[in-house]
Amino acid sequence: MNQTRKRGREQYAAVANQVNNVPDVYGIKRRALEKRIRNDILHDNNDHDEFDDLELPAIISDTVATAQYLIDKLSFTEKTKHTDTTKRLPRVCFLHQIYSILSDNTAVDRELQEAINEGTWRKFYILGTLEDEFAIMNTTDYLSTIHDAKNEFIVDEEKNQDNNKKKTTIVTADLFDRFKDFVLDKKHNDVSVSQKSEGFTFNDKEISCLIKYGLVLPQMQNTDTYWFAIRRQGVFMSHYLKGRIEILRILKKRPTHDIFEKQLAAKKLRSIFRYEFILHDLVGSGRAERLNELSDIFLDTKRPWVI
Repeated sequence: MNQTRKRGREQYAAVANQVNNVPDVYGIKRRALEKRIRNDILHDNNDHDEFDDLELPAIISDTVATAQYLIDKLSFTEKTKHTDTTKRLPRVCFLHQIYSILSDNTAVDRELQEAINEGTWRKFYILGTLEDEFAIMNTTDYLSTIHDAKNEFIVDEEKNQDNNKKKTTIVTADLFDRFKDFVLDKKHNDVSVSQKSEGFTFNDKEISCLIKYGLVLPQMQNTDTYWFAIRRQGVFMSHYLKGRIEILRILKKRPTHDIFEKQLAAKKLRSIFRYEFILHDLVGSGRAERLNELSDIFLDTKRPWVI
């Protein structure tokens, strides 16, 4: 058994050395080693039981890791992250913010689509943004917003009963459970859905209720098609655009229209978002550019005032 383990360790070292000089950007090295480990364990009949509970770490893509980093670490300032306002805002970032961090946009699109197909992330179009400015959100966080909408609906119904108001629509709280099941169906992982879609069983009154509680939005050009919506996206975008405008104005006021990041970090901004979060927005969307990655200079471009 000791000889088997020694031989196994030598094999693992050989595999690692073969790809040691290749950056493990997509986890290729880790997957190769995990596959070798699994195969050796499965064929090790002498001491198989001791590995029955072995759990290898889940592999996430660079795109998913970057999105989670933007949302968890770079979104809100320390001063505002624990306030009631920010706690109610959706946990999202924009796809173009990831572009500003990862240079291979094609790989980003592919990895994001894989995560969407797996059902772990979702992509949204937010009204008032450009056509290519998609927001992305972890599916778990999105399901939490559906749960919040259900709770808000229940509270509103109880208030109506207390005020002896007549119920005008025959809608029950199970609507939100049905909508949650609909969202979890991987067939409906696009940014919009049509009334003709398979499994779309919501009547007009139920759709009106989903619109009221911010879970879907009607498309103006297609009357039978709806955007999957993020609750409180209007409040989010209001703060987001204020942060964007604030930094663009700082750039505009400077004679050379550029600034060192250290100087920008030292300024007391009024935005609830961290300046890094807004910078990744400006650079990723082309509203500003990084002149030199080593010196961290940002410059406004020809279209800086497309807010």
